Amino acid sequence: MNYIKAIFAAMSAFVLARLGILAPWVWVLLVAMVLDYITGMTAGWVTSSLNSRTGILGVVKKLSYIVLVIVAMMADWAISQGGAYIGVQIKAQGFVALLVIVWLLINELISIMENLGRIGVQYPDWFLTLLKHLKQTTEKEGGKLNA
Repeated sequence: MNYIKAIFAAMSAFVLARLGILAPWVWVLLVAMVLDYITGMTAGWVTSSLNSRTGILGVVKKLSYIVLVIVAMMADWAISQGGAYIGVQIKAQGFVALLVIVWLLINELISIMENLGRIGVQYPDWFLTLLKHLKQTTEKEGGKLNA
């Protein structure tokens, strides 16, 4: 058992070291993903629409989010290393990954709120409106990178 704990601790330390300043953001995103899955399954149960296929697709979607974050981190690395190679220093390291994480986090929070509504939990309408506005703002700011 100690051997398994040591392997888990070593792997966790390696991942956290690689994430750097993104670590807290990734952890918050992971918590939001778990809460979204739990509230989604609960909402499915409450509304009698629980479906194993939908549940499996939810897991696949969450795993795809992790892949998306990894791709964004790879893009940040490529931008940083490519800039260094041509003599341009990029100061905003981790920007692409952070923007993707924030967008995914807001998406998850919106989904959690919608799931809570399906369960019958009341919440202030302005909160969901605020989250949707934050999502639009994040998309707009990310879209400026295309310009």
